[in-house]
Amino acid sequence: MKVLLIDDDENFISSLVLEFQDRHIEVQAYTQFVDVPKNLIQGFTHAIVDLRLKGENGLNILVGLREQNEEIKMIMLTGFGTISTAVEAMKLGAINYLSKPVSFDLLLHTMQNSPIDSGEAIELSESEMTLAEKEREYIEYVLVKCENNISKAAKILGLHRQSLQRMLKKYPFHRDSF
Repeated sequence: MKVLLIDDDENFISSLVLEFQDRHIEVQAYTQFVDVPKNLIQGFTHAIVDLRLKGENGLNILVGLREQNEEIKMIMLTGFGTISTAVEAMKLGAINYLSKPVSFDLLLHTMQNSPIDSGEAIELSESEMTLAEKEREYIEYVLVKCENNISKAAKILGLHRQSLQRMLKKYPFHRDSF
């Protein structure tokens, strides 16, 4: 097993790297996908990718990884999990979608026995979501369907472009690259 880890949280990376090394699993960690040497991607068996990176979208990284290595098993990690991003990650080839904080044992189990059937991967329950969370998720769903085209999404949502942009500013997870 050779693992590629892409996450912009350096403390999280450090602890995961130590966990992998303690189990004698080869791992290489990067804070940005653009820093990963393209000639090395073929050698990885697994990739663990954060959904939200500074200046990069983890979903786009899944696409890039799959183009470089069709056999790589990819896991999406996020602290901002939604059903729509989970579905999109799975469509792009992720074997699982895990919410942070995640135990190393669960992560390792996912890598070895993908996907998990116990329902631990997506911890969101629609019945527990607030109205604001449902609104955020629906807007995110429409944005994904519109390939992040704000004008097109605003039209579908029946909003002015500026109104949608103001709404997106109130959601701390949203980045222009998303």
